[in-house]
Amino acid sequence: MTFSDIFEKLYVFRKTYLTRHSRKHHSQFGEDVVINDWLDKHARDGFYVDVGCYHPSKFSNTCFLHKRGWKGINIDMDAIKIKCFNLARPHDTNVNAAVSDQHGTVTVYNFSRYGLGSTIDPEVAKNTPMPVYSKTEIETKPLTEIIDATEFRDRQIDLLTIDAEGHDFNVIRSLDMERYKPKILLTETHLTDLHKILKLPMHLYLEDHGYQLLNWVGFTLIYAQPENGLFKDR
Repeated sequence: MTFSDIFEKLYVFRKTYLTRHSRKHHSQFGEDVVINDWLDKHARDGFYVDVGCYHPSKFSNTCFLHKRGWKGINIDMDAIKIKCFNLARPHDTNVNAAVSDQHGTVTVYNFSRYGLGSTIDPEVAKNTPMPVYSKTEIETKPLTEIIDATEFRDRQIDLLTIDAEGHDFNVIRSLDMERYKPKILLTETHLTDLHKILKLPMHLYLEDHGYQLLNWVGFTLIYAQPENGLFKDR
């Protein structure tokens, strides 16, 4: 093993276990607090898909579900982030890929070695105040194709969370809703006007597929099917 290999392993260990973050919640804005309050206490064998998973615990919308016994698929464009998931969640399926509704080769813009905001949208990259740290080429795959290649093929998604930096709607459209329709769906917007959000093509698309917008936490829109079987009776 070379010095570079040892350094890489130590770096991954530090980023996985020694990164400081709040212990009150794992999600960036407390989305997991909202969902945990809604979930029935018996909902302990669920299936999540986390697109743009970033970190196993810091800013994670699925960490609390993982602790409840759920399993799933974690997807990120940055290989170093998937190495952290392989270390912390070895029983999940962790995939280094870019998700889109079309196949192709895209450029990933990173703004630090391990940071938020990595994007394949050149306009988002252009308007980000931080300088580009690195650029890499990666193949895009539809979300359906990624799930089909795992043990979770044909299993309905209980929770899908997406953080794709301006590419969220492309991720949603890449999913076969007939086979995988998520019971709960989290997606991002940086709009601050609810009236504009309700006119978004993404919102109208989700409404057409039977979703209701139940909450708005930070940048995250929380949608769900009305009768999803996961929430407490209210």
